[in-house]
Amino acid sequence: GLFNIAAGQPSSVNDLARTINRLIGTNIEPEYAPERPGEVKHSAADISRARELLGFEPAVRFEEGLAETIEWYRNR
Repeated sequence: GLFNIAAGQPSSVNDLARTINRLIGTNIEPEYAPERPGEVKHSAADISRARELLGFEPAVRFEEGLAETIEWYRNR
């Protein structure tokens, strides 16, 4: 079967930009463009099936995982 494996909480692209700015010490403003046809406005992975059948629970908070990802890229 298929399972969504995610943080279990929605976050926006704006949240992502703010968090990256905070973690790397920048203040880069997002550039907004007109909406594209068919673009998904809101999306969040439902992890209830993974919880129920696999006992899955997110072990790392979004910001912590993002910080680890940034560190991985810095070391390459």
